[in-house]
Amino acid sequence: MKNSFLLFIKSWETTAHYLDNALKLCACLILLAMMFLTCFDVMGRYLFERPITGSVELTEILLGTLVFSTMPLVTWRKEHISVDLASHIIPTKLKNLSDIGFDIAVSISLFVIGVKVWDLANRSLRYNEMTEYLEIPTYYFTYFLAVSCWLTAITSLVLAITRIFNKEYINQRD
Repeated sequence: MKNSFLLFIKSWETTAHYLDNALKLCACLILLAMMFLTCFDVMGRYLFERPITGSVELTEILLGTLVFSTMPLVTWRKEHISVDLASHIIPTKLKNLSDIGFDIAVSISLFVIGVKVWDLANRSLRYNEMTEYLEIPTYYFTYFLAVSCWLTAITSLVLAITRIFNKEYINQRD
């Protein structure tokens, strides 16, 4: 029993490592695409009086994709914005317990949000919704948003479990 649990933990850590690298690469490529798009759009607009058609639409899509692709990374590293005015007077055990409760609440919330967004993606697919200028199907991105919500929900749940067992990874230091 203990060996199978340790094997599960090791496989989870390996998968999480690869997923972490994939999401970081995705975020880097999105930022690079946004940079080139903005640069070429500005050059085309002011030097040649020919802006890139649909650049605003592409920027909106890329920005949304960037935000949602980094949500699991931010959650795993505990880098959310937080206000801790009274954290120095709250006992450590109570703070840890409230953090676990918060992680579980976030996990449940993001799972429900992911289900709702998945339903919106299904509706978008049924109605064949597309962007206004470039006519890109929107359901691709909406499905991605749902999957990202679910990945973040899983990440938050795993974070709660690691807090219960007082396990901390190098990239998770508070």
